[in-house]
Amino acid sequence: MDKAYVRKKEKACGNPLAVSILKGLLASLIAAAVSLLIFSAAAMKFDEPDKIAPIFGVAAMLISAFVGGFVTARVHGARGLSSGAVFGLSLVLVIAVAALIAGAKISTAMFAVSAPVAVLIAMLGGIAGVGEKKKSKKRRATK
Repeated sequence: MDKAYVRKKEKACGNPLAVSILKGLLASLIAAAVSLLIFSAAAMKFDEPDKIAPIFGVAAMLISAFVGGFVTARVHGARGLSSGAVFGLSLVLVIAVAALIAGAKISTAMFAVSAPVAVLIAMLGGIAGVGEKKKSKKRRATK
């Protein structure tokens, strides 16, 4: 068998994808809670906070999508684009189910725009999570 034709072994993944997605969802929930607290305090500074609330809500969703994609790819250890995409789809599914259970009115146009954007942001977070290198603990010898 020709040596050039032999496949190289893929980089081993850190954790299964399902475990990585669950950890990403937890990090996403924490990021959403923190950003919503900050945005709600900021909205109180406006004259009519009800008009600015949807913008802050979408911003909090995008922040949580990025953080969750980042954590998912970091925990999974490989394939940042695909793990971020799977996380983004699961995040959109969780948000849609939670909104339906809560009885919230979901605008079809808003969902059609924000869902793909959330998946894309999660994919960017996944790429950033895999691209980050761990710092080496080696110390230089002093002369």
